[in-house]
Formats: sequence, C-alpha cells, structure tokens
Amino acid sequence: MSKQKHYGFKIEYPDLSQRLVSEAEVFSLVEKKHTIVKALWDTGAMRTAITPSIAKNLNLLPVGRVKVKSINSVTMADVVKINVRLPNLVMINDIRIAVCNLVEGVDMLIGMDIINLGDFSISSGEGKTLFSFAIPPFENKTDLYEKAAAVNKKNNL
Repeated sequence: MSKQKHYGFKIEYPDLSQRLVSEAEVFSLVEKKHTIVKALWDTGAMRTAITPSIAKNLNLLPVGRVKVKSINSVTMADVVKINVRLPNLVMINDIRIAVCNLVEGVDMLIGMDIINLGDFSISSGEGKTLFSFAIPPFENKTDLYEKAAAVNKKNNL
C-alpha cells in the first residue's frame, strides 16, 4: 500500500444541487498574472475550458485550435496553456484548455481531463448534495454497487 499524500476538498450544498461549482485559480504561464474563477465541474466535458474574457484578462495567447462539441453545435476554439490551482490547493501545471463561451455565471468548466487525475464523488443523502474530489486517486476504488449489496445483505433484503 502506497504512503502517498492525498489532497482533497468537499463542498456540501444545503439542498440537492443541479450544478457542482467551486472556486479555482487560473495562472498565465507567460505573464505573472492570475485570477480566481467560478468553476463548474462537468463529467460530460472531455476538456477543461475558460471564457474568452478570462483568457483576455490574463493575456493568454493561443497555442492551437480544437473542435468543441456541445449539445447543439460543433465549433472551433482557441487552445491556451495555463496552470490551474484547485480548491484542494493542488496545482495542475501546463494544461492545454479551450477558450469558449460557457453557461452564464461560470468562468471555467473543469472537464474529464482534470477530473480523471483524481477521485470524484457526488452523494445526495439527507436531501443535500455532497461533492468531493481528491488527488491522486485512491488505490481502493469506491464501489457503490458493492456497498448497496452489503447493506441489503445485512438488512436481509
């Protein structure tokens, strides 16, 4: 068993939340500029993205272009390189992200390229949403099927 340190955070919402949002910090690789953003965690997104206004504020220069697929369209978007500090204070360095319009009230979309670096959990007990994330992922995976089977067996169901 590894003795590696894990870095986690959790956010508990007072009710069932339809959006998982946290703060994150975005850093320019070229200039000594950074900003705190409102980040939406989206398991349906393959790639992390920021809004054009955040890219402009940090003077980020495109390093390429990429196809961005949404529910209703496919567009081309600039790709920039940044560092991102997550709420657990883990820094994701030199990551390539898209620059595109996002849903209102959100500066950044955190996609599976970052989520896959750790363990991601959503729980809805007691009518509240608990969202947690830890890096690196744990060796023992969370298996809700096995947990349900064990509880049902214990309760003779």
